[in-house]
Amino acid sequence: MDAAPEPVLPPGLTTALGGPRGRRLRPSGGGPLAALAPVVLLLALPLATALLRQAGCLGTGWRGGTPVWRQCASPLVESLPAADLGRGLAAYLTGAVRLDEPALSGAVTALLAGLAPGGGTTQQRWFLALWVVLVALVLAGLVVAVGTVRDHPRADPVALALSPVLALTVLLSSELVPLAFAVLTLWAWTHARVRLAGVAGGLALLAGPVSALVLLAAALLPAPGGRAVVRRLLGTAAVTALAVAVPVALLDVGTLARPYAAWSGAGAGPGSPWYLFTLAGLPVRPGHVAVIAGLGWVLAAALVVVLSRRRPRPVVAAAALVGVAAVLMTAPSFPPYAAIWVVPFVALVGVRWRDHLVWALAEAVHAVALFGHLTAQTDPTHGLPAGWYALALVLRLVAVGWVARQAWVSGGLPDAVPRPFASWGDPAAAGTLSRLPSERPVDNSPGPVGSSAYPPVTEGP
Repeated sequence: MDAAPEPVLPPGLTTALGGPRGRRLRPSGGGPLAALAPVVLLLALPLATALLRQAGCLGTGWRGGTPVWRQCASPLVESLPAADLGRGLAAYLTGAVRLDEPALSGAVTALLAGLAPGGGTTQQRWFLALWVVLVALVLAGLVVAVGTVRDHPRADPVALALSPVLALTVLLSSELVPLAFAVLTLWAWTHARVRLAGVAGGLALLAGPVSALVLLAAALLPAPGGRAVVRRLLGTAAVTALAVAVPVALLDVGTLARPYAAWSGAGAGPGSPWYLFTLAGLPVRPGHVAVIAGLGWVLAAALVVVLSRRRPRPVVAAAALVGVAAVLMTAPSFPPYAAIWVVPFVALVGVRWRDHLVWALAEAVHAVALFGHLTAQTDPTHGLPAGWYALALVLRLVAVGWVARQAWVSGGLPDAVPRPFASWGDPAAAGTLSRLPSERPVDNSPGPVGSSAYPPVTEGP
């Protein structure tokens, strides 16, 4: 009887956990989910770090200026008393509680806030605990999705589970809700589950407009079936979005319209390139910022279309990453927590770890600089001057652009030429030695004398 085939571990798992397969990690015989279990456990590191960053606010709460200089401020947790979210989901859907965020994300936030007992700081702590549980479950699902996705040969679930950017973002906003639906759309699309991809895509649109770039990338890089499959995807997404949006609009149309009105009238905010003019004392009018950001959406869609027409065709995540990065970099505001949109697509594309870590470092520097800049607005003697924050902002934008450039160049496909050195390997020899073969290339050469010499004969007598 033939032996059972040895299960294949996810790409990058054995190297990230310590060397060649079989030395310290034995492959599991329980299928891909069992093989991904150690990777899911790695999520404890960024989640624990994110919780430690909130430790400074657990005792005194998240209100006032103290969370800013302690660098534990969380807009998500602060929204509980500010928006009276403790009244729950029903109050949110009927318009009694107002949030400037998309409907589905706001509904999830209001639901958890309604479940949190107590009031004041106690309620905030309970809400944070509930949110951590939800985040852990969602991130575990995203790791499994990245590890089991199809047609993405360089997908690396370890890059998602150990991304330092998670520690900077997951407890600051509800952006993880639309992101989860967007990744589910991509996963279902690669598995030819068109209806599921359409339902997830429609829900993603209601949870966050950035998801539209993922849906566009999927439509331009279709699964087997041609235009009929694309029509089914977009039709299902539209029906799902309308099926949820119409009842919400009947209860309170402002729940759907309020986030976009706030977006168009807010003006340039921290993290945006247009905020540099504000730092220089020449703020751009909110209407002009909205127009520029709208042009950024057009640019992002155009980049996705151009990349999808390249040959060989890129993976869906590569086109999505380029579009998402373009939208974020031209948005009216690009706060630190919005960077979570880039994390799963970096893992799906298989961006090199060195580029990933450089980008993560730029995100960390910008996050710290932003808190310092906000402190300077109330206490100039102890805060960070505007010029230094501007430098951190520019470096972060360059890092995000570099990650998008890597996705554009590679397309998420395996390298046609072997890399000079791997992430954890030894560097190649420099100069001419790096171009010589490592072993004799010809054993019995039919060519003239001297043609099979090693090293090759390049000069006459």
